Amino acid sequence: MMSESVRPESVGPDWEHLDRLIAAAGRTGNMGREFLHSMTEGWQASSFDDSEWTGTPPRRARRDRVAAELRGTTVLVPVGVLVRRTNDLHYPFRPGTDHMWLAGPTDAGAVLVLSAEGDWTLYVDERPPLGDPMALLDITRGAIWDGPPVPPEVLSKRLGLDVRPIDELERHVAGLSARAVRGLDPRVDALSVDDDGELEQHLARLRLIKDEYEIAQLQDAVDAAVQGFEAVATERRRLLQHGEAYVEGLFALHARSRGRGFSYTPVVGAGVHATVLHWFGNDGRIDEGDLLLLDAGVEGAELYSSDITRTLPVSGRFSAVQRDVYDIVQAAHAAALAAVRPGAPYTAAGEAARAVLVDGLRDLGVLPHPALAHLPDTEAVRRWSLHGVGHMLGADVHDAGVIAAEYAAGTYQVGHCLTIEPGLYFSPYDQWAPEHLHGVGVRIEDDVVVTADGVKVLSAALPTKAGEVESWLEDR
Repeated sequence: MMSESVRPESVGPDWEHLDRLIAAAGRTGNMGREFLHSMTEGWQASSFDDSEWTGTPPRRARRDRVAAELRGTTVLVPVGVLVRRTNDLHYPFRPGTDHMWLAGPTDAGAVLVLSAEGDWTLYVDERPPLGDPMALLDITRGAIWDGPPVPPEVLSKRLGLDVRPIDELERHVAGLSARAVRGLDPRVDALSVDDDGELEQHLARLRLIKDEYEIAQLQDAVDAAVQGFEAVATERRRLLQHGEAYVEGLFALHARSRGRGFSYTPVVGAGVHATVLHWFGNDGRIDEGDLLLLDAGVEGAELYSSDITRTLPVSGRFSAVQRDVYDIVQAAHAAALAAVRPGAPYTAAGEAARAVLVDGLRDLGVLPHPALAHLPDTEAVRRWSLHGVGHMLGADVHDAGVIAAEYAAGTYQVGHCLTIEPGLYFSPYDQWAPEHLHGVGVRIEDDVVVTADGVKVLSAALPTKAGEVESWLEDR
């Protein structure tokens, strides 16, 4: 069903009011009141689809659960505010994860509130609509600049929430010792008590187990990323001309056309750059004999994010040394996947991967090393493996990060979504690594969901075994 916003009938210009608005906006020198008045007339009413959003039913169930568990508590969940990039320009708005998880898509400045009685209300910034002089004067919020605002009654039907103006928020929560998701909106921080992050931790625990709707959202984000990897493989020969930046741009095309864009700053590391964990510059050259480590993901419309890494031989074939390292990492990856099952310790995947990496480094002659003799090999290996084997995945790419230590001390549960990503990295500056390994960096990362039988690999469309990777590249 379509709904139209209604504009008040014109009763003639209030010139003094327009003059005050122009002065307050700092536009006295370049805008006259006659022109501003002309911009308040001649606009057709805006039309909006007021049918219920497909993401509303699962969010209604989430809100019911949170309300039941936190009854008697006033809770504020802001979507966040615009972040200034420079002067009057802002970064693209990224909604707060907890707000999106509970409410759905809203404009910057909105706040979702749970009352002590268990009722939910969405407070929104009612942006100036067409026909309002501020639609032109307010370059951050006005309809001339940012498009017509969705009327509260339409938003209410879409999201299944009572919608009120943001100006009423302070009056409704004053003196209630409200708890809040803090750090996203200074106004909300000022209206709430500091609970040392207890609310965010509670919501993170609820978000750890994904339902079928969420897993489908993750699969969509993974599928979009797979398209990006396939595009890079297809244009592999052009990478020699254009370098790492071209890879980032090519992947970005698919990330934006299939989602909101990258789920994090990608790593495009060719040659020695593959040994740098956070190589975010992505501005190096790509040569024929290089390995290309591409760590990239897509953020979907509802924020669910993929996070995948593949290490590809640019020539289409691994060299002998590259293959030796790659096969070790792939074996560690397979061992980690096999260790993930319901009830197993969260540390099981890391331990399984580490054992394979240790054996592999012994075969390569890297371990044992006299300079690391005071450490067991299971610790010494960290010089070359550097990071953990994975993390939780969801509407944040590092999902439930505020309780990372807690879930790492627990067990895998059906519905957990996570990454499996062992790696080995031999810096060209590492005097404790054999010289023939210098500059070789390999990581293999998949996105998985824990099932009753073990794991389902959401990113299985991309090969991991060395021979299969070479065949996959040859087919493109």
